[in-house]
Amino acid sequence: MKRLLLLLALFLSLSAWAIEQDNDGYYLIGSAADWDEFAAIVLNTNASANAIMIADVDLGDDQTRIGDTRGNELGVKYSGTFDGQGHTLTIAYNITGNNMCAPFTKVNGATIKNLHVNGTLVTMFCHCAGVIADAYGTTTIENIWVSADITSKNTSYDECAAFVGCKKNGTLIIKDCLFSGSIITINNSIWNGAFLGFIDGENYTTATITNCLSTGTFNYSTDPSNIPNRGTIINSYIKKFPTSIPEEMQCTVEQLADGTIATALQAGREEEVWVQDTENGTPMLKIFMHTSSMLGDVNNDHSVDINDVTDMIDYVLGKPVTPFNEINANVCDDATIDINDVTTLINFVLTGTWE
Repeated sequence: MKRLLLLLALFLSLSAWAIEQDNDGYYLIGSAADWDEFAAIVLNTNASANAIMIADVDLGDDQTRIGDTRGNELGVKYSGTFDGQGHTLTIAYNITGNNMCAPFTKVNGATIKNLHVNGTLVTMFCHCAGVIADAYGTTTIENIWVSADITSKNTSYDECAAFVGCKKNGTLIIKDCLFSGSIITINNSIWNGAFLGFIDGENYTTATITNCLSTGTFNYSTDPSNIPNRGTIINSYIKKFPTSIPEEMQCTVEQLADGTIATALQAGREEEVWVQDTENGTPMLKIFMHTSSMLGDVNNDHSVDINDVTDMIDYVLGKPVTPFNEINANVCDDATIDINDVTTLINFVLTGTWE
């Protein structure tokens, strides 16, 4: 009976979806539906709403972005705090017309942190970036990893970059961020950048990029008027960049693999921010380094949620499941994976404890 009640409670909780808030008023985002609802709240009710991610979110072909998407100065600009808590947002944006292409289109004084952005962004417009399209006010992004592939089909100009397409005004702070994706453009790649695309007014000193790394690939123009390192660059590095960049910013494959760059990015801080990923031979932000052994994480996505439950049920029913981590799935520690593990995992998803 207890197992039946647990299963019933789980399915009821899934069917009665509504975005929730924690005790501090932060919206909890753990699904594509939550992302959509939060975007609607920002656009229609509260542009300064705060949110935290409680699970990885795959938007599939959902094109929802946060903030006004129109390519002009008007409209709602997001001004809250968004904390990814180390989770991954997977996107497949394919944007047509004069519309912004980034998870956060327009922001004004926002803080975006602890977020991994994966997937693809394809745009016919400009200002395409892995995090923010247009940044206004005092905006901060930190502990961000963008591994997405960015493609601009704009025939005039691009202003594409790993993190921010264009800094419109105010002060922009980018710190402890990693780009490992790609940027592909079809024209002369005008006004693109490794970290930041373009700065309106060319007031470079109002944008600072500190302790950041780009190991991604680009097809930038060699036109000397296209400056790939816009902003005030502090202790940040770029790999494989065809356009001339300052020597102190260049890094080699050997420096990435032997820990030299990870040590430089850590910059002697007591709190461990950058580490060396020995498996991939490259620096990585500590928040995204997860142990391969996480009890209940049967699909190896670094979180324990309903997706692990459904994979566990399929496995017990004899259906093929790939990937499937049998060590993490044996939550009862009894050498077998069966209905007991399923109900124990459901209880954990519902209560947050293994009791």
